[in-house]
Amino acid sequence: MNADRSWPGISHYQVEAGPDWTGSGPLSEDAECDVAIIGGGLAGISTALSLLERGVDSVRVLETDQPGAGASGRNGGFVFAGYSLANDALFTQLGREQATLMHGWTRDAVDLIRDRINRYAIDCQVNDAGVLLADWFGDDQRLRAFQQRMADQLDFELELIDREAMPSIIDSPRYGAGLMEPGSFHFHPLRHVRGLAAHLHRAGVGVHGLSPVKAISRTRNGWQLTAGESVLRAREVVLTTGGYDKTLWPPLQRALQPIATYVAVTEPLQGLTERLVPGGVAVYDTRFAFDYFRPLPDGRLLWGGRISIADRSPDAIRRLLRRDLAKVFDGLGNIEFEQAWGGWMSYARHEMPLLGRTAEGLWHGLAFGGHGMATTTLAGELLAEAICGQPARLARFARWQPLWAGGALGRYAVQTRYWWLQLKDAFRSQTGTGR
Repeated sequence: MNADRSWPGISHYQVEAGPDWTGSGPLSEDAECDVAIIGGGLAGISTALSLLERGVDSVRVLETDQPGAGASGRNGGFVFAGYSLANDALFTQLGREQATLMHGWTRDAVDLIRDRINRYAIDCQVNDAGVLLADWFGDDQRLRAFQQRMADQLDFELELIDREAMPSIIDSPRYGAGLMEPGSFHFHPLRHVRGLAAHLHRAGVGVHGLSPVKAISRTRNGWQLTAGESVLRAREVVLTTGGYDKTLWPPLQRALQPIATYVAVTEPLQGLTERLVPGGVAVYDTRFAFDYFRPLPDGRLLWGGRISIADRSPDAIRRLLRRDLAKVFDGLGNIEFEQAWGGWMSYARHEMPLLGRTAEGLWHGLAFGGHGMATTTLAGELLAEAICGQPARLARFARWQPLWAGGALGRYAVQTRYWWLQLKDAFRSQTGTGR
């Protein structure tokens, strides 16, 4: 059992992938570059890679911990389309043409992630079985209506798996029908981030772990960053720290709301995982606070869920998720979770990413919430395009401005809203809607 007893816990990914990737080492002397990126998660690494692919190699990434140590390397490993903002809400806000365009960019990002894995030979345990949305409420009519809306509103074609076929995908009576997203997949997120970072390092891009930036200031010709005893001067700076920093640029970062989610991984289940999830898919369900799970290559089951403002201990996470697991797979209530951990996701009030440039000239990519794999990769593309003189796509995100998240009171307001939505889910489950 994991000996670590405090938040956020040691993830299975850290144990499986081995020692931290040291990259270019800490920034240990004064330096200059064209573009400095603060934050070594997938948003920062993707921005550096997108710049490199456009011929910009005078780039340095500064990370407080090591690449992928935050949400980008601690998540469930689902790679699928969409933003944290619900697809229906995206359509309502933008109309069909613009919503289809911008949702399509996230589908392109899924393809780009897969292409880069192949192009750079990244060993990150890709499973192409796909991502499945499973209906918790047994409401086939509502699920079919959602499938039709996605086709009509976003040109987003989801494959219906009817309830008779579902046992061949997930062996649980808990679910009704399901919707499969074409092109989606799941993988080892920490290996993925480390693999991209290693490619950057080999190409001459500095990826500096253990290099916390303490201050940013505007200079006559660009920016100055202070990291430890070293100073980095850059023509452009990109801020991609997610939910793990709120102090470097407060006017922007006060718009971030850090929200916790929890994950655990079972012991090897001796062939049971293949019987429980014969389709090999990654699964999430139609509740607001859904479970998400997927089989791992060594026969373990990764299980995640819950959203909260609480930084729970690994033991508390085990207890919570064990109860959730037993609701889906009867008889597994005593299963052993070898690792349990949490992590912070960053949200904005409007549930869309914060992408753009401040009045002072600071580029930023933040607030990717629970849809981070595709949207952080997309952010890297959009920021690199804009830095290279093509800002048109990035400009479409200007309508979603950094609104103050409310500080501590805002966090409690968010938690109250989550409780209310979870109560609605529970009421709908108890009334048997659609069953």
